[in-house]
Amino acid sequence: MLMGLLAAASPAWAQFANGSFFASHDSDSFDEVRITAGATADNGFGAAAGAMFYSAPGWSAHGTLLVGSYKSYTAQQQVDVSLGAARIDARTYAVGHLDYLHTWASGNALGLSLERNIVNSQGGIEDGITYNALAAVGDYVFTPSFNVGVAAGVTLFSDDNQRPFVRTRWNVALTEAYGLNAYLKTRSYRNSEPGRPQYYSPQSLNEVSLGLSVRWRADERVVLSTWADGGMQYTSNGDQPIWSAFAGLASPRNGPIRWNLGLLATNTASLFTSQSGAYTYLSLAGLVNLPF
Repeated sequence: MLMGLLAAASPAWAQFANGSFFASHDSDSFDEVRITAGATADNGFGAAAGAMFYSAPGWSAHGTLLVGSYKSYTAQQQVDVSLGAARIDARTYAVGHLDYLHTWASGNALGLSLERNIVNSQGGIEDGITYNALAAVGDYVFTPSFNVGVAAGVTLFSDDNQRPFVRTRWNVALTEAYGLNAYLKTRSYRNSEPGRPQYYSPQSLNEVSLGLSVRWRADERVVLSTWADGGMQYTSNGDQPIWSAFAGLASPRNGPIRWNLGLLATNTASLFTSQSGAYTYLSLAGLVNLPF
């Protein structure tokens, strides 16, 4: 999402097997389930295979995924790359991503994010719509307790719609012992071809939210994290209050087995919905890395 590149990453200290699970449900009555399994060598190269399942009232689709990957995490650089193919309902799509981030000793960071994938709504899958997203990302540390993250770029859809966007996150550290932070986040974009029926695409969208986040080590084996925010979404189709909430559990960063589990709920209209207003979205995601 906005500052996914800036999240703490595990070092490539050993070869490991990995598995992931993702499930979501929204008020469009659209459900998605993804399961993947793979392995990464100690040189950072890896491969994974997966299955995807999509359903809505009176409709369903499924697919398979095969990707190669490379990961390298150091104090100065983070590199995360994948490239492969997804086959969904007799169509084959090239999919992948590139996330690169360079961090200086000051804590300031600059990077690049590329992504190609399908629009995984019912209409997007039926019509075979894909997107390519390009963004420059940065994080500037003004003081030890205040930093600002920015992502700016464009999403190019295969149906000729173009969506330039800017996202920001203004973060203030309040209590280090409990990882308590206050933040303000914004999102803005425009669609060159608004009103696409396959995915939410108003002519313009602007959001602003205020929130609190907490991350602390509950004991030697578990790290708890949670955040919640609320604000307003302003679009050419109307305005509405928005909210998001997350709760997660994870292993410590230096744990021999790395895992995480997170639950997200929001009413923010996303790329993959066809509506706004009463829209709600719920997802559960998990990941485990087992060294061998």
